[in-house]
Amino acid sequence: MCRAISILKSRINLELLEEYNLRSRIHLRSDGAGEEIIFDFADRQNEPQLPVIHAGQMLIYEWGNRGGKLPKLPKTGWCRDESLKAGKWRWMSPEPVIIPAQFGMEKGIWFVVTEGIRGIVVRDQAERPHVYMLTQNASTYFQNMTKHDRMPVLVGEQI
Repeated sequence: MCRAISILKSRINLELLEEYNLRSRIHLRSDGAGEEIIFDFADRQNEPQLPVIHAGQMLIYEWGNRGGKLPKLPKTGWCRDESLKAGKWRWMSPEPVIIPAQFGMEKGIWFVVTEGIRGIVVRDQAERPHVYMLTQNASTYFQNMTKHDRMPVLVGEQI
């Protein structure tokens, strides 16, 4: 799958950086590299969140339903693409989004993301948006690299 993503800090506007207190997520991968913001579903110090491009603008939404605290929503942060296409999420009126990222991470292995990752947004009982990352069966390469049988649905590319 994809447990975390990183996006260059320069791609997040200052208002979002401040509104969602993203400074604690800033990391420097190496000398000479730009600062990145890491969004990790398993991070216990921060709410699980993801940046999304929704209705033409970048926003920050809660990532799934970690811990199952919302009874209406699936207790995960991912949606199988084949389930979405089969209509199993139709009752939640999912809307497509793009999750902008430079890198994705699964089981400690970082991989390059060129254009972004596909996702959907659904709303909870209070009409708050939650994003779920779309996944598909992993390619042989991705499975060998991460030891996981699911991978994110990437925009315009295949790993």
